[in-house]
Amino acid sequence: METPYLQHYSLLDKPYSISPNPRFLYISPTHRLALEKTKWSVSDKEGLIIIFGRVGMGKSILARELAMQLKEMPDVNYVFIANPDFPTPNQLLRAIMQEFGVPQTSKSYLELQNIFKNFLREQTQTHKKTLVLLIDEAQSLKSPLVELLRRLMNFESNDQKFLQIVLFAQEEFRKRLAHPRYRNFVNRAPLSSTIEPLSLSETEALLKHRWWVASNGKDNFPFMPEAIEQIYRYSRGEPRLQVILAQNALLGSFLLGTKSIDANIIHEVVKDRGLPDTNPEPEPRSIERHIKKGEKGGKKSS
Repeated sequence: METPYLQHYSLLDKPYSISPNPRFLYISPTHRLALEKTKWSVSDKEGLIIIFGRVGMGKSILARELAMQLKEMPDVNYVFIANPDFPTPNQLLRAIMQEFGVPQTSKSYLELQNIFKNFLREQTQTHKKTLVLLIDEAQSLKSPLVELLRRLMNFESNDQKFLQIVLFAQEEFRKRLAHPRYRNFVNRAPLSSTIEPLSLSETEALLKHRWWVASNGKDNFPFMPEAIEQIYRYSRGEPRLQVILAQNALLGSFLLGTKSIDANIIHEVVKDRGLPDTNPEPEPRSIERHIKKGEKGGKKSS
């Protein structure tokens, strides 16, 4: 079934889908910094890099964009694990080895690690390959799985790590890593990056970029400046929520028979959703509210 507003707006595709399609990725300065730092770490074979960000900040779509760029590099082989919630490190290691096409196997977990180490050494030193492991939703990694990744970081020569690991994780993972048990793991991450919320101008750029892709460059962008400002206010700079509000606003404008979206439509969308993720930040309280009664005019003279 065709999305109702596509014909209404002469669109070829849905501009505001939450599916992590790299075609619609808007590279904000904070996304670009994370992407470039990651590519440098991989090319320099630094070993481990962690990309942090709140829920909805675009980590998954950035991970897929990185995977697409790595695919274009002839000397790079990568494995992308979208959900690392494996019960045991044994199962995670077997999944990684299977995806990399390691020809040998073993029932012994320790022997399995040796097989993988030899495979990595051969690929990097003999075949001059760069092997990259991308893990999205890394906050779901159990402690034994994090320990496995730490062990994999020990597979190295005098001048390079045999496996490059890139983790995309929510902020809760950063808090977990503050525990002393993860000190040795954290010390193996020479680089990390944090995806920050978008600014108002970046919110506008994201919405326009997605519209341009979906409309094949048509000049009929429907969001008025006041609507963009409200999307920014309600989303607090979170890209996924901005996309959700924009999607709902398009449907609302279609049902109203209009082709322009103002602030009122955004307010109605938020009201209709009725979910706590769009609660705006509270207005800052005035100074007068903090002044005790009788002090506003200063001390009385005696």
